[in-house]
Amino acid sequence: MNVDQMILIFFRLFNFAVVLGIFVHVWRRYGRTYIMAEYEKWHEYLIGLQQAYVRLHEEDTAVRNEYADDEQERSALKERLFAWRDAVQKQEQSLADEKEARENALNKRIKAQVHRVQEYRLYHQIQKEAIQQVRDRLREEYSSKAAQKQIVESILKRLDAA
Repeated sequence: MNVDQMILIFFRLFNFAVVLGIFVHVWRRYGRTYIMAEYEKWHEYLIGLQQAYVRLHEEDTAVRNEYADDEQERSALKERLFAWRDAVQKQEQSLADEKEARENALNKRIKAQVHRVQEYRLYHQIQKEAIQQVRDRLREEYSSKAAQKQIVESILKRLDAA
């Protein structure tokens, strides 16, 4: 190996060291800060995603719990609604039965009252006719003076005897 080659190797190594030094200097000054900034951005993005995932998972759990609660409440409300509907139907049926019983009782009372009124009218009609017949008969029997005199004497005897 001669001196020229050694000098050439030396300068090549020196150039390599200078280029490497410049590269390290540029790396430290610009590259590392840029890479670190990008890494921090990426890291913050991942942390944000993780936090968003946790929040979404919590919201999903809360929504599912609310849905389950709403479903239970809906079922309870549905049961109460059916129970209320059944109670209303029973009450309506009871009221309808009671109304029918009252109407039947009222119809019976009306029929009985109509029957009593008819009997009363018939009784008065018969009574009037009977009285009229008795009057007519008495007038016929006692239309003569002798019959009238005889009845008056009969009444006076009864009064004296008493």
